[in-house]
Amino acid sequence: MNVVTRETLPLLSFIVGFGLAVIVSQKSFQVKPTLPVPVHELEGQTVEFNGKCYQYHAEDTQCEILTSK
Repeated sequence: MNVVTRETLPLLSFIVGFGLAVIVSQKSFQVKPTLPVPVHELEGQTVEFNGKCYQYHAEDTQCEILTSK
């Protein structure tokens, strides 16, 4: 049984072409980690963890942002 006939060739060509277009057009995107709560709401709050108390203090610093590929 011959699957590629004169009638099915345009459909198969379309499927292969569409697949190639999707593969070529994909772009990598950058993921930026963020807090689910704004920093100003966390600033100064005290929490207890494992019998110790911690207080949040926001500070500017440089960090490495990873990108996904």
